Amino acid sequence: MKLFIIGNGFDRGHCLPTRYLDFRTFLDDTNWEFLMSFEETYSIYQPDFSDPYYSVDAFIQSRNDLLWYELETNLANIELDYIIDNAIHMDLGLENEDGIIDTLDAHHARKYQYIEQLAVYLDDWVKTISLEHTRPRTTKISPNNEALYISFNYTEVLENLYQIDPSKVIHIHGSIREEDLDPVLGHGNLEIIDSMKVGRLEAEVQQNEKAMSIHGAMENYLRETYKDIRKYMHNLRRLQGVDVDEIIVIGHSLSGVDIPYFKEIDLKTSEKANWKVYYHSPVDEKRMLDSLLECGINKERIVMIPSSDFYDLPYDSSDRMTGSCCNCCNDKPIDDIVVYSDCGGTACNAICLTEHECEPEGNM
Repeated sequence: MKLFIIGNGFDRGHCLPTRYLDFRTFLDDTNWEFLMSFEETYSIYQPDFSDPYYSVDAFIQSRNDLLWYELETNLANIELDYIIDNAIHMDLGLENEDGIIDTLDAHHARKYQYIEQLAVYLDDWVKTISLEHTRPRTTKISPNNEALYISFNYTEVLENLYQIDPSKVIHIHGSIREEDLDPVLGHGNLEIIDSMKVGRLEAEVQQNEKAMSIHGAMENYLRETYKDIRKYMHNLRRLQGVDVDEIIVIGHSLSGVDIPYFKEIDLKTSEKANWKVYYHSPVDEKRMLDSLLECGINKERIVMIPSSDFYDLPYDSSDRMTGSCCNCCNDKPIDDIVVYSDCGGTACNAICLTEHECEPEGNM
């Protein structure tokens, strides 16, 4: 039996707007004030005023692009030293700043509460993604296959577009079909949480209320934004005892907090299945291969294949592109769009303008 592992690059390969940058566009259209507050509060990248080419507008654009490109990872990559130093030296305008821990805690809780609302908006956004103008792009997925599917996506491209029986699809983090959809958003950095806890305990010993409060607030924030994938490992129990001889990975970057899933999948399939991994560029090929090797998967069981080989059905240019395979195609006349068979962009055989480079494949 085959086991397909489906990542967000698969949805993007069908021109669906499922990147975190697309989520930002959704927020810009529906909750602009929240978006501005979020990006200002989570100023992950501080300006370099010594740069002779520095400009406010360019810095903000660059910072926000970096923030949203790797949103989950960046939830833990905030400038903690900068934030903590500002909080410790914050002038409260009080003659006596003793006994203000409760006031500081309330202040920081309000300031860093955005993550809760972000999850709500993420849920709203996922439910707006439509498959109406989407067509199959590959013959390698078929309801006639003897296969199971593990999907990291919330959409139902497999079920609706390829007519795969829902009982054969494991949506590891839930799907739009499920009424209790709870999109999973978070980082996997436990060390940084521990460091904030240590800072809070040291501040308590020193009776430094400002340091106690900000370290506590950062510890809470990082805990709330931590993706504990152990809560979802139980979804892989269906693999136990299933005779899987080939594992096919398409659209997943094999990086970030999801790596433990791949270790578990190999264990659940008795560490004997061959891995067929589709990549979009030589750089990704090496990185993805290294990720699997770090999971303990024997190199002799891994085959790396360009993603252009997976998408063997042509893009139908009579359909208006509804997603964002490439940023440059948005709002362009269909006559200006060309299809490359070997461009390697976003795992969709790359729909893009000739003068633009295609987006790399990735999880979100």
